[in-house]
Amino acid sequence: MPLASRPYRVFLAAELISSAGGAVAPIALAFSILQIGGRGSGIAVVLGGEFVVYLVLLPVTGVIADRTAGVGVLVVSQVIAAAFQMAEALLIISGTARVWSLAVVAGGGAGAAALFTPAGRRVLPILVPAGQLDRANALSQAGKHGLATIGPVAGGILVTTVGPGWGIAWDSVTFVVAAVLFSRLPRPPALPDHHRRRWDRRWAGELADGVRALTGRTWLWTTTLADCLSGGAFAAAMLIGPLYARQYLHGAISWGAIAGGLAAGSALGGIMATAWTMRRPGIVISVGSAAMCVGPAAMATGMPLPLIMAGTLVAGIAFGPAAVARATVVQQHVPGHRLGRVSAYQEFAASVPIPIAYALAGVTADRLGARIVIGACAAIIAVAGLTPLAVRDVRRLAFAGVDR
Repeated sequence: MPLASRPYRVFLAAELISSAGGAVAPIALAFSILQIGGRGSGIAVVLGGEFVVYLVLLPVTGVIADRTAGVGVLVVSQVIAAAFQMAEALLIISGTARVWSLAVVAGGGAGAAALFTPAGRRVLPILVPAGQLDRANALSQAGKHGLATIGPVAGGILVTTVGPGWGIAWDSVTFVVAAVLFSRLPRPPALPDHHRRRWDRRWAGELADGVRALTGRTWLWTTTLADCLSGGAFAAAMLIGPLYARQYLHGAISWGAIAGGLAAGSALGGIMATAWTMRRPGIVISVGSAAMCVGPAAMATGMPLPLIMAGTLVAGIAFGPAAVARATVVQQHVPGHRLGRVSAYQEFAASVPIPIAYALAGVTADRLGARIVIGACAAIIAVAGLTPLAVRDVRRLAFAGVDR
């Protein structure tokens, strides 16, 4: 088991501590913006700017992760995140925060997140044998989804009891602790000479090399494209979900139960993946992605709340192993000196459709109604998720030798 490895235990603890703060911060930031009179437009400016910074920096941080093998970048990302979150907290606590100033510091935090994402995926294969990567990823996914389940509740309690500024200060402290833990990870082995010489090229060449690493593997680019489409459709369905809940169910309480079921199912699916040996990860990825249509389909067909909750729970359970399989096959089949860039490009492809889907879904729902839009999203999720199964390389995709 990967937990037998001390470096992995340190990595997992640092990752979960960092995620614990991150699960609380969004709700604290949103209420901070409302507290200073920012209203919905203020939230859109701050969170939208944060998202844009994250996307723009991802390709660059992928190169950085590959150049450094990731460990030092993990520490730096946490230190930067801690500094910007503390600045954000001080602005709010002192009463000097404005929408523009919160947007600036939130953008800095997004830059730190862009550093962390490819670096974390680059480092993990160094810490555990290839045959244990699936379970290592499963433990990580289960922990993060578990925190996502309780994070909004904890954030709400912090905002109510001590104020949003202190909730964000808590996030800053978790980043500091994570940075200390990451600094204790072993240094990665040096790259072979022929790989080090490649870094003499210009950045444009390195970025292009990462693109070729992704597009040169049929199973990788087809599943990435499918994730791009299905993820955008799912994001749109979740955006319209509160509107649907207000029109057809019992409002915010119903939507909270639906979203909570999804997070709980994802955590449960991650736990299941720790005990399940997946023989055909390509099939698991496709089926798990397509299963995310179950909840939206239940809403589109007017199912009662308990069945919708059951649908999102089932979708989460199926998605958990799919997320584990997706991360593991990339870490096993993409060479380590390109893994940071490929991971960054995957994250970029998965994230770009979200604001587009938001815009289209909002306008369409106003004209056609929430149920129709959510039904269309369910159909897109199902078709996009299952389409890669038509590709032989996806159906035959396998893990490296499993070491238990």
